[in-house]
Amino acid sequence: MIAAHVVTAQNKYLYENEFDEFLRRRHDFFVHQKRWRPPSLDGRERDQFDTDAATYILGMEEERVVTSARLLPTSEPHMVSEIFPHLCERSGVPRRPDWAEWTRTFVVPDKRSAGLRGTLTELCCAVMEYALDEGLTALGGVQETYFMPHHSALKWRAEPMGMAREVNGEWYIVAYIDVNERALASVRKILGIDHSLLVRRGKQRPFAGARKQTIRA
Repeated sequence: MIAAHVVTAQNKYLYENEFDEFLRRRHDFFVHQKRWRPPSLDGRERDQFDTDAATYILGMEEERVVTSARLLPTSEPHMVSEIFPHLCERSGVPRRPDWAEWTRTFVVPDKRSAGLRGTLTELCCAVMEYALDEGLTALGGVQETYFMPHHSALKWRAEPMGMAREVNGEWYIVAYIDVNERALASVRKILGIDHSLLVRRGKQRPFAGARKQTIRA
């Protein structure tokens, strides 16, 4: 089971090695495997949305990063607003501080599983828990359409913002998932757990300014 570390601009200094590993694993997945971007000279994948507004969930097992998520308030510039607004023809581009865009998810090859109780579902559980903790009401964004059946299997309600479109030979859709206690309870039941997966170290700023800043050891 992963330990899901919450990393922000305020506590990133506590995760220098882990965050560097995260960027290198991103490069391996999004550059070498997915071929979304050209290789970088330093072997680390970054984009214009890796800003101080971003929150990262780093899923760790045995002191290595095995999965990840990047969350951005949709009130900030985000991938859907800046690159994929045309995929929101049904509902328009969301721009709300209580809606999070969820991107840059990967699972390392040896932890990928076709089963529902694998590392990807553990990450989903951690992200939903974090979203509830922060008072968010929806999370999602642009995603490959094969994620939609996974959301359904978790008994999550995902609302498309528009029609699916083919981009470079793959099908994508913008959809946002309802954040609520039922969604967290459902994924925890699938995993057979009743405990938190989140690890919060150091200073933690609120995701979108809605809660008071806290400090956790």
